[in-house]
Amino acid sequence: MAQKQKVKEAIIGCGTICKNMYAPNLANKFYITDLVACADRIPERAAALAEKYNIKQMTNEEIYNDPEIEIVVNLTNPDSHYE
Repeated sequence: MAQKQKVKEAIIGCGTICKNMYAPNLANKFYITDLVACADRIPERAAALAEKYNIKQMTNEEIYNDPEIEIVVNLTNPDSHYE
């Protein structure tokens, strides 16, 4: 069976739920996804996550405009989802 190419994904919102649940699972549990980037309105949070998982720290706009990123996981506070 041919191995499928991994789907590149990024996280927006690097707070508690991201650090404790989503990032570890997205980075280590799923064989078909490849966590490649993250963004947060607090740059230091994104920088810490990027360093921990060896991924790119980007802005939201950079993530949205990157043609290689196929999935964006929105982990921001629900009040900021529309924005």
